[in-house]
Amino acid sequence: MSAGMSAAENTGTSNTRTTNIRTIFSSSWMREGEELIYTIRGSGFLHHMVRNLVGTLLLLGKGTVSREDLRRILDARERTAAGPTAPASGLYLVEVEY
Repeated sequence: MSAGMSAAENTGTSNTRTTNIRTIFSSSWMREGEELIYTIRGSGFLHHMVRNLVGTLLLLGKGTVSREDLRRILDARERTAAGPTAPASGLYLVEVEY
């Protein structure tokens, strides 16, 4: 699930092409009282990307999806292979780093 942009993709020139590939630097869960906190760092995020990841990871936690299934889902790079999009309620952006 990671790849960088080439110099041509990042220059802003007229022959620039956009890409939907993002690099995830870290992804982790922790519990604080009754709350589950998911922290993710990456080069950028696509529309609903984090909600899609959370929905799929919740299935992993419930035992509906195995670790092998998760690897297959990520390797497929196909949204339809993943779990449901998590609802937006309770999810919020904490910080943007440049």
